Amino acid sequence: MADAPFQIHPAQDGDRLPLAVLFAAVAEERDGIATEPPVDIEARAASWTLDGTLVAVAGAEIVGSLHIELSRHGFGEIGMAVAREWRGRGVGSALLAAAIEWARERGLHKLSLAVFAHNDAAIALYRKFGFVEEGRRVKQYRRASGELWDAVDMGLLL
Repeated sequence: MADAPFQIHPAQDGDRLPLAVLFAAVAEERDGIATEPPVDIEARAASWTLDGTLVAVAGAEIVGSLHIELSRHGFGEIGMAVAREWRGRGVGSALLAAAIEWARERGLHKLSLAVFAHNDAAIALYRKFGFVEEGRRVKQYRRASGELWDAVDMGLLL
């Protein structure tokens, strides 16, 4: 199934629950996003901001998502999640390409993001699209384990 084609499109109201399920699954991994389990899927689905959210869909399944939080200062902050079995198959690249196009269409001058310093695959993906490291927040995230993780700030001028 993971070799099936996928499409990227703006999130719709019916995507709320599948988005929350994907988010919870990625949170369960405890190493790619700041949120750790447990995730209240129903509450997350109800509060999901659809405007600025793009989804990658294979068949009827959401296999990736990217949200751009707009700033009143002309930039967007990116958060992305891709299902484990779909990583390395072009989903992240397709989501980023669509996000960059979306941001340019809305006149944003920059996209930014924060990524855990140990997430080499994500950092390589962002660099492939022209994002550059702009700083590092040392011991920024306290994890449930008690560990303190660094975040790398990256940006792309549009």
